Amino acid sequence: MGHCKRRGYCCQDVRLAESPDMLRTAYEFWKKSAKVDPTFSEIYLIFPMLKFKYENQDEDLPYHYHCCHYTIDAEGTPTCSIHPWRPRMCRDFPYYEEEAHLDREGPLSPYEGCGYNDPD
Repeated sequence: MGHCKRRGYCCQDVRLAESPDMLRTAYEFWKKSAKVDPTFSEIYLIFPMLKFKYENQDEDLPYHYHCCHYTIDAEGTPTCSIHPWRPRMCRDFPYYEEEAHLDREGPLSPYEGCGYNDPD
């Protein structure tokens, strides 16, 4: 398995199964909750970080977003403005908890040119 090369593909095209309306509704519900259920998916908490780009229902993750924390640093390198506090979905990208579950036949990341698709 390769590694992150800080190209920002995953930040510029965050792919989710949840529509903007669903994320908004869940986020509003979460904000009103007195206590957050620990099993409640973090995906709803990131709603304010995302800007909807487009939808493609022919894909497994049809909703495409852009993260508002994606930026370019002074040296011209793509970076995350909240990197130390980024959500778990970003920390754990490409979403595999154990390497034993990796599909060794296809690319690990859906992004062409992503460093995670490079062989070691």
